[in-house]
Amino acid sequence: MKLKLFILILLTTTTFFVSCGSSDDRDQVQIEENPDPEEEEEEEEEEEEEETFANLAVPASPGDGMKWEFQEDISDDFEYEFAGENTLTQFGNNKWTNFYHNTWTGPGPTIWRHENATVSGGNLRLLTTREDGEMATYNGSNGSRTDKATRLACITSTKRVKYPVFVEARVLVANAFFASDVWMLSPDDTQEIDILEAYGAQNSRNDQSWFSKRFHISHHVFIRDPFQDYQPKDASTWQTVDGYPFTSSDWVRIGVYWKSPTHLEYYINGNLIKVSDNLDNVGGKDGIDPLNYTSPTGNPEDRTGLNKEMDIIINTEVQNWNAEQGRMPTDGEISSEPENHTFKVDWIRVFKPVEE
Repeated sequence: MKLKLFILILLTTTTFFVSCGSSDDRDQVQIEENPDPEEEEEEEEEEEEEETFANLAVPASPGDGMKWEFQEDISDDFEYEFAGENTLTQFGNNKWTNFYHNTWTGPGPTIWRHENATVSGGNLRLLTTREDGEMATYNGSNGSRTDKATRLACITSTKRVKYPVFVEARVLVANAFFASDVWMLSPDDTQEIDILEAYGAQNSRNDQSWFSKRFHISHHVFIRDPFQDYQPKDASTWQTVDGYPFTSSDWVRIGVYWKSPTHLEYYINGNLIKVSDNLDNVGGKDGIDPLNYTSPTGNPEDRTGLNKEMDIIINTEVQNWNAEQGRMPTDGEISSEPENHTFKVDWIRVFKPVEE
């Protein structure tokens, strides 16, 4: 009797432990088949936070108690198609016109053509063409010159920006004998901020190499009549960048924080490379306006600095000083290397500092 009772108790206990083990296994399977819905939501949120040109961190500081606000109405990721039009046209949800901000057709032997501004494959593409027998006359250092015309492209924003503002673009500079540019210019052509000016030809012809290895970081203030032009020319205005044996070696992010009329910060690939924060020349660095060009009276104390709203301009151009040195594309280069002669812009973005 005692033996039977012991066996019965042993069987009951064993069944209990087996049952508990089976229950745990089933619970484990059920957890795997039905994960926590909160964890699913967190994973979805992480996927939604994928880096875009709009949420990529702005490298400049907006200031204490401030944050950066994305300006969608003037920023562009160029994720659409625009085949080009041979007349003045707005495109990109009316953010751009396919020409300069007035009727000027370009410097030196440049002729800006409406149809050479296109958008495809997620990029703004500024094309280069040449027509047989088409010539252009321009002012050189020793008088008037005439050379083969190079048909290039220029676009202008339909809205303007004004300090404080951060403007940045991701670009692939053309591997060609002309300048690839992203810049800002006041409507009266008296104040200019050059975000990008790069001469990308990976070719040593006509002493090109020095320019092709350096990004030009600058600004201008002008007096239009009689014409006078000031821009800084110290060593900081030409910047070499690690990983870029040529300015056209790879895609690059380049931007400027126009913080105030007397404060500019330039960034390449998120790194601060130059600060210009004085009207006068200080410590071997040229100032914003040491010649008083922004002063309505000519007195230094009345200088305004870079205080006017500006258009954003993206273009290519063969400039006078390069053209007269023979630094411009040949017919063969243009016809055989169309991609090298295309300035590409992946995106351009604009931010304003606002209170948190």
